[in-house]
Amino acid sequence: MNPTDYFKFQAKHLLKDFQTRVFDEEKNLYQYNPKYFDIEGIFNYFKLPHQSKDFKFTLMNAQHTISKLAGLSQWEDLLKANEQEYADAQKTLNSSKYKLVSSETPISEIIQENQKLLPAPQNLYACIIPKGVFGIDVEFTFDSVEYTTKYMIYYSDTNDIATAKPLAEGTYSPIKYTYRDNRQPAKYYWVRAFDGKNYGEWSEIAKRNR
Repeated sequence: MNPTDYFKFQAKHLLKDFQTRVFDEEKNLYQYNPKYFDIEGIFNYFKLPHQSKDFKFTLMNAQHTISKLAGLSQWEDLLKANEQEYADAQKTLNSSKYKLVSSETPISEIIQENQKLLPAPQNLYACIIPKGVFGIDVEFTFDSVEYTTKYMIYYSDTNDIATAKPLAEGTYSPIKYTYRDNRQPAKYYWVRAFDGKNYGEWSEIAKRNR
């Protein structure tokens, strides 16, 4: 098992706790129902404006927060840590007052979690936009997938995933690609999510406007 898998697993737990966030109209504030971490305590400790309507907290943010709770400056410190530094960081995280689950997660559960493929993004749509002498734009929109670090668009002129080739990548929907020199758009498109380690399931073929 990669020594960072444990921390990736905890970052996903922290993100799941954030996703319990709901607005309490009576109290006029956002509240949480966390299972793994005292997430409101963490936000208050790091002075994050989590009561703001536009506040966002991504997997990358969760990873950075976990590294801070583990006594490190940033997530990259975990990626280059040696065996002793890794052990010290794990001990620090497990003893954090913000961790609601005091026992360590079994290795088997971590491995099982990290072996799961991300689900396929849904509702892929390719909007073809002629730009005259400047080429043809294709804008791809799709539903987001949790725990994704980026998405990859694939193309083919045959209805066969085995022939699909990478076309464009991006962090969010939409993703735009421009065909130049009078080249015509491909006939078929798919999208897959990437979690920083593995690509997920293939989407259905994109619907398109022409």
